[in-house]
Amino acid sequence: MSYKNKYPFVFLGGMLSWGEENIMYKGWPYWGMVAGNLCRQLRETNIEAYGVQVGPANSAWDRACNLHAMLTGTTVDYGVAHSKAHKHDRYGRTYEKPLFEGWGEPMADGGIKKVHLLGHSFGGATMRMLAELLTNGSEEERKATKDGSLSPLFEGGHGDMIASITAISAPHDGTTFVHAFEPMMKVLTAGVLGMFAVLGNTPANKFYDNYMEQYHLTVPAGQTNWKNILDPRQLLRIRNVIKTGDHVFHDLRIDEASKLNDLIHCSPDIYYFSVSGNGTKPAKDNPENQVRAPIMIFAFIPFAKVMGKFPAQKIGDYYVDASWHANDGLVPTESGRYPHKEPHVMYEDVKGQPLKKGVWHVLPDYIADHGTVIGGSISYIGPGRAEPYRKYWRDHLDMLMGLED
Repeated sequence: MSYKNKYPFVFLGGMLSWGEENIMYKGWPYWGMVAGNLCRQLRETNIEAYGVQVGPANSAWDRACNLHAMLTGTTVDYGVAHSKAHKHDRYGRTYEKPLFEGWGEPMADGGIKKVHLLGHSFGGATMRMLAELLTNGSEEERKATKDGSLSPLFEGGHGDMIASITAISAPHDGTTFVHAFEPMMKVLTAGVLGMFAVLGNTPANKFYDNYMEQYHLTVPAGQTNWKNILDPRQLLRIRNVIKTGDHVFHDLRIDEASKLNDLIHCSPDIYYFSVSGNGTKPAKDNPENQVRAPIMIFAFIPFAKVMGKFPAQKIGDYYVDASWHANDGLVPTESGRYPHKEPHVMYEDVKGQPLKKGVWHVLPDYIADHGTVIGGSISYIGPGRAEPYRKYWRDHLDMLMGLED
């Protein structure tokens, strides 16, 4: 079928994810996993698709700034106010050329070239932040930048550069995982940053890029800085990242996600879609609690069990009750459906009708754990067994391409 809308598709992973530019992707593609490289499969059918990486442990703000520079072929600008508040460099790495040509530029039909964004897990928050900044900019950055060097990302008025956003198993309202396992999260945060501070300065960064050079913790992939590994200031830098909260583990908290949702709003120029994973089922002894369903792999089972009976309590602006028990092993299904401070409709209720911009279209839950929805399920191993997964995403992209026809 021929569509008017043939904008590129950009796929972005979440916490600790990797992209096609990493060597790691060749052996273990983030998008597709055991089902095969989804972006490559799409390109083989003449669909322009990219699987990209931005800071795997960075905050939603830093990741959005990184993604903007990647798409425009410019230097990452984290903003005067933000970089000062979080005590890191204003500028990051430079992209010598854009991910694809012509983003935001006029096309022959009089419109501009847009992009479809698909984000898994924390990739959803990243894309929502990018859309917010493109649409409304940042008043704080506009006030703080007095020398005329304001990044176009903070100007506002560019929301029409994004055609659609699809959030996949995204913790829109945060996740009970980080609260249920709080002591472990503290160790994990320090451990990940410590590992990055070592490996991110060695040739290992070609295998997996760490993207924390704004803190001087690492260097870009392909560069090395052996002296940095033994520099005692590395411990102070790690402490600074944790203290300022400019990292993914902080943004995943329900109370912090609530603050992000006060900042991020739907753009009237963009179509929004969201699909949440559910890898649990009601417990026999207490149907209000949830336990793993057969689809869930062993790695997520301990987390799903604890999240499935998380005690009712108020966290930030949200009252977390039994409706948050169903989960995919990392994200509550309820949190993954849509940001609860934003307008939404159930996709099945409006399917076949003209869809509206600026409103979340909530797709039916995907019966999956956190990895199944991106191809990471043993149920996809074997001849033809991954075809339903591939068809699901081909059908979704087909729908996105027909939005403007």
